[in-house]
Amino acid sequence: MSYKSEDIQVQVSRRVLWVGSQAYPLQNIARASTLETFVNRRAAVWAFVKSVLKWGVLGAIGWAALSLGGDDTSDIRLVMIAVVVAVLAYKLFMLVRVLSTPTLYSLVIETAGSPNHALTSDDKDLVIRIVHDIMNAIDNAEAAFSYNVKHYHGDVIKQIGDRNVGKQATT
Repeated sequence: MSYKSEDIQVQVSRRVLWVGSQAYPLQNIARASTLETFVNRRAAVWAFVKSVLKWGVLGAIGWAALSLGGDDTSDIRLVMIAVVVAVLAYKLFMLVRVLSTPTLYSLVIETAGSPNHALTSDDKDLVIRIVHDIMNAIDNAEAAFSYNVKHYHGDVIKQIGDRNVGKQATT
């Protein structure tokens, strides 16, 4: 999965939590927590290994079949090798892309409605600090804070109960 990032402002002022342009009155917040979103790197490596084995076996079978055809199949062999190498290069590119995806941490704000992933960052300590500051601000009417956070986002799939709302535009 690829993520886009942008810098957003997270702040509490006058008893309102602002996460970018989203506003949460502190008295409406029932819970704030962090959620770790990680990439299953082991599954990605295993899928790559299976793909290499599959394409290696297909290439060997194709090579053996063409060997039975005589010497006039050299052009077909070159095309076959090019296809196998291109597929394996693409699979390697996708593996590197998955392995380089950072672990992300979401700030989850729960109100009377459903939980909202208000912020996603690769800085675990910052997200934990923001959760603590939010909970402190709920109890302390004079509390105020402000952070500039690199927010990661991608496609959002919403599911409410057994009803799939579908893919939502990224914000």
